[in-house]
Amino acid sequence: KLLGIVVLFCLIIASCKDDDSNEPIWGSLDNHAFILNEGNFGSGNGSVTAISRETGLVWAEIFSLVNQFRLGDIVQSMTKHNNNTYIVVNNSGKIEVVEPNTLESIGTISGLASPRYFLGIDADKAYVTNFVFNGETSLDVIDLNSNTVTKSITTGWGEQMVLANGKAYVGIMQTNQVLVIDTAMDEVVDTVFVGMNPNSMQKDINGNIWVMCSDTYQNAELPALYKINGVTSEIEATMTFLSVSSLPQKLAIDGTGDTLYWLDANSVWSIDITSPVLPSLPFAEAPDPEVLMYGLGVDPVNGDIYVGDAVDYTQKGNLIRYNSDGTVRDVVPVDVAPGGFYFN
Repeated sequence: KLLGIVVLFCLIIASCKDDDSNEPIWGSLDNHAFILNEGNFGSGNGSVTAISRETGLVWAEIFSLVNQFRLGDIVQSMTKHNNNTYIVVNNSGKIEVVEPNTLESIGTISGLASPRYFLGIDADKAYVTNFVFNGETSLDVIDLNSNTVTKSITTGWGEQMVLANGKAYVGIMQTNQVLVIDTAMDEVVDTVFVGMNPNSMQKDINGNIWVMCSDTYQNAELPALYKINGVTSEIEATMTFLSVSSLPQKLAIDGTGDTLYWLDANSVWSIDITSPVLPSLPFAEAPDPEVLMYGLGVDPVNGDIYVGDAVDYTQKGNLIRYNSDGTVRDVVPVDVAPGGFYFN
């Protein structure tokens, strides 16, 4: 009898393993939001947390669970282009190419200086911005068929990019410039002069480009939000903040492309793209004075606002989710330094 029980138990375990090998316990990741946890600098513990919109289940270190190896040092950004998703890992100098609904690694773009953001240009090409401390920084042109760098364009410290009418707009930190790159020639063809340190940008429903500038280092000029015409590359509007100590950053936009959000003074602010003036009151405030707002994203599916609480940049942080009316939906523990978001 004992032998029969043991055999039956082994058969049950084997059957369960077969089922698990065919379908992972987290299932498809198509209806999920992802939190990009930078990790501790130099520690190689950057990670991605997945949250199911349907069930609310949270999967910590989902990339590691899927691939059985860690992403690396400083998970910076995550972008979908064509049928692949690209995870930029800054200090590790690489981009992991993954299948969007499984996060299974299918390739690596390596040997990059210090990548920040990825912008898909067409089926065969992408741009990647970099930042090299105290060094010459370039924008890399990537061949997506071979996952190799084919050209580097000297730009300086580039951050976010947007694509409009065959041109890529790139904000250059430590300057007052947004470079305009002809994507057919891969060459800088124009410069739009804005405020110092264009730290983030978004494209709205009308194809116009919004640029957030904050004089982060010098505190010599007032921060400002700029609107650039996506056809002519001319500045159409400038909205200036009242205090030189303001630090507006992490500009985001909703799924309809008509409402902008950003972080400043440990609060979330928002503005309709038709408004001629900046708001006087924040859209949402931190639920606790100990919160350190670090990352910002807007779910294009349901309008939830995601805020990363970095705590102290060394211990594990939290995700604060706000409803579309600015009320707190929930607070979810995540990993170290939640600084970015991606919505599948």
